[in-house]
Amino acid sequence: MNKVKAVELLHELSMYKVMGTADVPGLQSKYKFPNGFGASLIYTPVSYDLELAVLDFRDDPDGTITYDTPIANDVLGYLSWPKAVEYLIQIKDSKCEVNE
Repeated sequence: MNKVKAVELLHELSMYKVMGTADVPGLQSKYKFPNGFGASLIYTPVSYDLELAVLDFRDDPDGTITYDTPIANDVLGYLSWPKAVEYLIQIKDSKCEVNE
């Protein structure tokens, strides 16, 4: 995916943006998808470049980081914007289940 396509898709995903956490020093975009999962994208002075965490909104309206999904088992760091958008689409389109 090239950067132009990533920006177009990110714009389409903006309908799923929700309020981020105010205490994050830097940039944060938080997404909540109809499947009950979402993501937090951050870019801060202390992050590993662009980072993505998978969020579970099913039991917490603010979303909690989940490490047990088929998409990711940890916070994903050093992402390019196109790669981050690919992960957002995977989360949105997945029938995500928490691995027990």
